[in-house]
Amino acid sequence: MLKRSLRFLPLAGVVGCYSYRPIDPAMTPVGTEVRARITGAASDRVAPLVGSLDTRVLVGNVVENNSGAMTLEVATGAMPNAAESVVRLHARVPIVPTDLVGLEQRKLDVGRTWMLGGAVAAGVAAGVALGIRAAADPQPGKVPTEPPPITRIPIWRLHF
Repeated sequence: MLKRSLRFLPLAGVVGCYSYRPIDPAMTPVGTEVRARITGAASDRVAPLVGSLDTRVLVGNVVENNSGAMTLEVATGAMPNAAESVVRLHARVPIVPTDLVGLEQRKLDVGRTWMLGGAVAAGVAAGVALGIRAAADPQPGKVPTEPPPITRIPIWRLHF
């Protein structure tokens, strides 16, 4: 029975807690976290701002939106600081409606979250069951007649 339940454990890596839903660029409210897929020409224009050559997908917050012409605040990396541990760096990237291939918003997927939680709980339960089975008495019913001898190892003695 345990082998049957373990064969579904790799499905835990397939499920996730979030899904992306397409949204209308003109109706996106300010402050929304979005994933924008942009054209190659826009990627070439945006690459120096972001500091990366792989900029076909931008993930950031909408700072300004004027009928689809928006400004995204995109994380560009981090810089060490003497007073703090890490300072996050951001770049504001202007996007016009012709630059967009698609715009998506991240939403919590309740069904996938429950599936992931159930898979983790099943894995923990299987581990506990294997641990209990491994620690079981190898010879049931056979109890030793005398307790094992107590050996004391003197570590530190005080004499008066």
